[in-house]
Amino acid sequence: MNRGRQRGTKTLLIAVCLIGCLCLIFALMLNIESASGEFKLLVWLQGIGILAILAGIVAVLRYGRSRIRSLQSELSERTKALRKAEEEYRRLVESAEDFIFTVDRSGRFQSLNSFTANFFGGAPSQFLGRSLSVLFSEEIAAQQLKLIDVVFEFGKSVRDEFVVTTGGHTTWLSANFMPLKNEQGRVTSVLCIARDITENKKLEGQLVNTEKLASIGTLAAGVAHELNNPLGIILGFTDLILEKLDKGSQDYLDLKTIERHSLHCKEVVENLLSFARQEEGVCEYCDINEAINSIINVVRHSLEMKNIELRPDLAPELPKAKGDSRQMQQVFLNLINNAVAAMKDGGILEIKTATGAGRRKVRVTVRDNGDGIREEHLENIFDPFFTTKGEGEGTGLGLFVSHGIVTKYEGTIECQSSAADTPQRPRGTTFTVTLKAVTI
Repeated sequence: MNRGRQRGTKTLLIAVCLIGCLCLIFALMLNIESASGEFKLLVWLQGIGILAILAGIVAVLRYGRSRIRSLQSELSERTKALRKAEEEYRRLVESAEDFIFTVDRSGRFQSLNSFTANFFGGAPSQFLGRSLSVLFSEEIAAQQLKLIDVVFEFGKSVRDEFVVTTGGHTTWLSANFMPLKNEQGRVTSVLCIARDITENKKLEGQLVNTEKLASIGTLAAGVAHELNNPLGIILGFTDLILEKLDKGSQDYLDLKTIERHSLHCKEVVENLLSFARQEEGVCEYCDINEAINSIINVVRHSLEMKNIELRPDLAPELPKAKGDSRQMQQVFLNLINNAVAAMKDGGILEIKTATGAGRRKVRVTVRDNGDGIREEHLENIFDPFFTTKGEGEGTGLGLFVSHGIVTKYEGTIECQSSAADTPQRPRGTTFTVTLKAVTI
């Protein structure tokens, strides 16, 4: 609408100026052709022409001012719209929970959002003009610089994943490095948008572990079948020889030791086989305190010899828990053996039982103040054949079998550990086994 008016005004001004010019030209022609007869008409024409030109000039000036004001108003509106868009973009970048920053070719920060700065414990202004190595390790910074060089050279986006460690926590980032170009199409800086994919990585690891467990389960079933046959023969011949020996003889006692350990091996093999088959089993309930006391009676002397103080704290009137008594004894024995292995110079072993979730759960806590487990190993401790012990000190099957037994009875086993002694978390490892309790 305004543009239509401006065009009409412009056309009117041109017409007025043309009329004025025509009047002056016509007056000039009359002045040449006539000496005096048409003097009055000449004066009138000249006057009209001059007035028309003056009016046109005034109108042009007023139109120019109006046009300037219109342009200023339009410029102001566009500036406001640009500022609003810029502010919205800035808010969007600042509110995003992603790592967003721009760098030059040398890897120095030109800008970064608050989320990135806060993650590394600072403000954006602290990192401007500084290199990538201020926030990232030398290795990761060098890796990013290579990607930045590729973006500057080819003018195309590149993706990569890298690990950031802050305060003892490891974070996986998926980063996209994109070129920012000027009007001539030359890359002037690189924009990086990185997203935290730590949870995705954990899920991937869990999927891999699930596949691994399935494969190991199949392998365990085959191994268990192969071991059962020679164990059966050993036990059979041992029983035959025992019948021929005097019960008080040394040979008889030695054979009973062989029989006892062979039965223990057979039990381990059966547990592996049952776990591989993922049998539901019969719903059995046992006295957890009694199972723990049985194990304590077996290991008490060994703990004293290794200068380990045992501190049992078993809750009275504990309800029975879902699980086979012998299998739960094996779970607790494995946890105690792991604790002993972590306290080579002695220490304190705490075993505590309690109820939870309104007496619908039975919770067993086994804690030691030994060497602890490093954080990067925690997610692998229930994997088969994974062990942090030295060669010949462990097979890596204890926690794997324990996890299988507990989960078979719809329970959970969790681990918390610290390899460093800090005021917030003392050094040591805590295993928590939670089982279903008998509800009356």
